[in-house]
Formats: sequence, structure tokens, C-alpha cells
Amino acid sequence: MSAKYNEDFKKEVVDAYIKSAKSYAEIVAEFNISKTSVRDWTKKYNEECQYTTNNKNNNKSNIDYVNEIKAWI
Repeated sequence: MSAKYNEDFKKEVVDAYIKSAKSYAEIVAEFNISKTSVRDWTKKYNEECQYTTNNKNNNKSNIDYVNEIKAWI
């Protein structure tokens, strides 16, 4: 049976991995979780960040585009 971890704990683990020079093995030992969990949560976090960044960039482009059209009118 796999353990269920809340989102705050997952974010804490990913944050510790990303912001430190620690390896997966060191994070696994520190938080007493599986390497697979760290890898999966890190991948999910990176995908979410990429999605959010892409959406922000798209929104900015749309706003810039609208402002350019307004300037021409």
C-alpha cells in the first residue's frame, strides 16, 4: 500500500530538492520517502510551472497585441 502525502508536504520535498545541491538519495533519506515520489513530484512541479509560465506569457502577448491594435485605431 502506498502512502498518501498532502500537497504541502510534496511542495516542501520538491522545494528542498530544487533549492539545495542534495541528490535524490539525500532527499529520500531526509524525508523518508521513495525516490520515485521525489522524481514524480519534481516532474509534476516542473510541468505546472512551465504551464503557468506559458499561460502568463500568452496572456502578456494578448494584452500587448490588444494595446497595439488600440494604438492604431
